[in-house]
Amino acid sequence: MFKIIANIMTQKKGILFMLLSSLCFALMSALAKDMNQVFPSIELVLFRNMIGLPFLIGSIFMRPSIQKGGKLGFLIYRGFLGAFTLYCLFYSLENLGLSLTNTYGQAFPLFIAIFTFIWIPKEKLSGRQVLFLLMGFYGILLIFRPNAAVSWQKHSIGIMYAVGTALGYMAIKEAQNYYDSRWVIFSFMAAGFTASSISLILGTYFDWDTNFFIAKWVQPQGLDWLKVLLLGLLALGVQSFTTQALRYEKTSIVGAVGNSSVLFSIIIEISIGHDFPTWLGLVGMALVLIGSYQVSSRGNR
Repeated sequence: MFKIIANIMTQKKGILFMLLSSLCFALMSALAKDMNQVFPSIELVLFRNMIGLPFLIGSIFMRPSIQKGGKLGFLIYRGFLGAFTLYCLFYSLENLGLSLTNTYGQAFPLFIAIFTFIWIPKEKLSGRQVLFLLMGFYGILLIFRPNAAVSWQKHSIGIMYAVGTALGYMAIKEAQNYYDSRWVIFSFMAAGFTASSISLILGTYFDWDTNFFIAKWVQPQGLDWLKVLLLGLLALGVQSFTTQALRYEKTSIVGAVGNSSVLFSIIIEISIGHDFPTWLGLVGMALVLIGSYQVSSRGNR
């Protein structure tokens, strides 16, 4: 284990960035699940983006970007794909719970493998890598043992979250060939902020029925604002570290290392008083670690 950690720290910057992204994501998900008791999922999408945008805009003005550009349509596509994925994420956290949402979320490396096989031949996974990736996903199932007593419509949102995440990772990788990473993040956050603002305006001022795309504004009170700030900063960390990870590693490898968010989620749950994982859970954790590491190490040989 220590040898693996040392290897990551000294040679694999992309994997290190993705581990940091996964930690931020696990913390953000736990906080969002807690805030869902007060705020609708769409309002959390707004909070997630409005905090990070000022930091990002300030960075762009202070240090102008050097980039080729020329793919504005693709950048816009990346932004609104990310916004839709956020809707799916926070809806799943509200209706499926933290563990089941993470189970679906960490299925995205499987979709990356499928999409890369179709669209990016040079990044195809070997048979052994696919096997280890499936091993990692099976480990996730052992950890969380998803509950099937939920409507298929809500489960389908979880699947769309995984698909959207996979497409988003691949879009980031492509967009970085033309744009500074900060503009890639900006497209994601600006689209999420715009879409959620429109959704809340329609639900609050036009009295539209609430649904997946529409919600009514709930005014934060007191310490709620501190949670809002923390949610936004963690989200900024997720996006920044993920974007940096994709500068150094292939999308398939970054996706596999993203499984570590499951382990971070378990640690967080234990720290707030949840039971220690069962032996099946521990086996699942081991499978996730082994599968993720084997996919990443074989992808760099």
